[in-house]
Amino acid sequence: MTADGFRSDHQRLAEHAGEFTGLASRAGDITGELRRALEQAGDCWGSDAVGRSFAASHVRAATETLGRVGGLSDGLGDVGQRFAATAETYRQVDEDNAAALRPNEG
Repeated sequence: MTADGFRSDHQRLAEHAGEFTGLASRAGDITGELRRALEQAGDCWGSDAVGRSFAASHVRAATETLGRVGGLSDGLGDVGQRFAATAETYRQVDEDNAAALRPNEG
């Protein structure tokens, strides 16, 4: 599909949209590994004054970051779905336009 310098390749877009499923799965695996490693480490900074100070400064931010990383898998999956839907829309518009340009048969 092209028009005044705009070009789209719905087949290529659909192909690359499918790659996001694997990326989302990989992000989910990495998040799971990170979560397990952090759980195994526990409160490794200690319970002395320095450890408590470290925890006060960093634990909440680390927990929030882990939550955001956990959302990456869903986000990548959503992007892939949106790309696939966009590719399908472009394909359908391209087909409809091609059909409109064909001479009537009959």
